Amino acid sequence: MKKHINELYWIRALACLSVVFIHAVTRTYVNYDLPKSTIDIMKIVQITLLFATPMFILIFEVILGHTYWDRLPKKFFQKRFLYLFFPYLTIPFIYALYEIATTSSSAMTVLDTTLTNIQYAYWHGYFIIIILQFVIIHALFVKVFKNVPALIMLTVTFFINARYLHTANFNFDMMPPIMHEWYSLVRVPFLGWIFYFTVAYYVGRYLKQVKDFRKWGFPIAIIASIGSLMYLLDNYTTGKLDQLTSVRFDIMFYTVALFFLFYYLFSFVKKVPKIVMFISKYSFPIYLLHYLGFDLIHSVLPKMNMGLYVIILFIAGIVIPVLIARIFNLIPFGKFIVGQIRHTPKPKDKLSGGQVPA
Repeated sequence: MKKHINELYWIRALACLSVVFIHAVTRTYVNYDLPKSTIDIMKIVQITLLFATPMFILIFEVILGHTYWDRLPKKFFQKRFLYLFFPYLTIPFIYALYEIATTSSSAMTVLDTTLTNIQYAYWHGYFIIIILQFVIIHALFVKVFKNVPALIMLTVTFFINARYLHTANFNFDMMPPIMHEWYSLVRVPFLGWIFYFTVAYYVGRYLKQVKDFRKWGFPIAIIASIGSLMYLLDNYTTGKLDQLTSVRFDIMFYTVALFFLFYYLFSFVKKVPKIVMFISKYSFPIYLLHYLGFDLIHSVLPKMNMGLYVIILFIAGIVIPVLIARIFNLIPFGKFIVGQIRHTPKPKDKLSGGQVPA
């Protein structure tokens, strides 16, 4: 019987909503003629939410690390590749169909662009390719590294991850030539995310010990989160790192600190609200389809106040993907097209801080 890590429902929902809000804000200042000072404030808000994408790596691997830290179940690879890789291929074509139907672009031009986006991970679903790499790396940990001391693995992967991000941020000329042509590929290699994975593997593996450390871990996480946020904002406001991307050298510290902050914070909450469970349940389709929600609602909106616009865009980026996912999941193979609706526990299930379906 599978149990559930109730803290992860909260963290997944927050990460999902943060992704949608970041992109809603971007769409807003692109569509409105705003003062530079207003845009700067909006970008600072976005910077504080950039933990969202790497947080999904932590969530994914905490689940695997807790459930399968020393073994691999049957169909381990098959299950995860079916539910992840197919949406990576199909979702861009849904966006392509919408573009063909609503613009004057030729079908061949849109098709060519879509295939290019898939080939070079030039769309927001690039995250799936990262996760698929970690499915393989998790198996490697189980088969090869599970008996290596955690401190050694954390130290090694920290330096690998930090080195990659430092090179990508400060010595970009040293990156492979193809990444100069296609910057989107900088986000794809596991080297830029491996420390998140390792932290999550050991958190999942030693979840009880991590939770037992809450008395000291929570205040440490608060201090670390505040300090790393100040470092992040200083880098941005001073121009040392001004890119709005999760592949930032400073995001690694910030995201890991926030993960522990959220985990300890929500460990005090005994019951997960239905709205949190709902967002967590539909997080994958929301992540994949929220831009389509933006496009559909934008096409019918009149001119309005900027603040109202970003709120409506944000809501549409959640509601419309949920509706699309519900419809597609009613038909055979629909879950492979738009993403699977995540299992959530029934009311009789106990949210006890155990395992959660991966």
